[in-house]
Amino acid sequence: MDFIREWWAVIWAAVLTGFNVIQLLLAKTYARREELETVNMAVEQLKTKVAELPDSRETHQLRLEITELRGEMHALREQLKPVNHLANLLLEERLNVRR
Repeated sequence: MDFIREWWAVIWAAVLTGFNVIQLLLAKTYARREELETVNMAVEQLKTKVAELPDSRETHQLRLEITELRGEMHALREQLKPVNHLANLLLEERLNVRR
């Protein structure tokens, strides 16, 4: 008993040091709860964004519509060539009249 009373401070310091070393090792090994919550929130946000993305069927439909639109634009460009030619002729005539 005298041994414990005499060395109490040293024993208590050794126990606390051992406890702190164990805590330090556990902190390096395992993630903190706040970090896990942050990661979980980020994963949930990603899940929401992925759920909002179009599926393969919608993407295919969009590609078809874009292809149709390109064809319509090409046809419209061909129809506008004579109009553009007439506009250029009118502009040329207007410039010749002013000279």
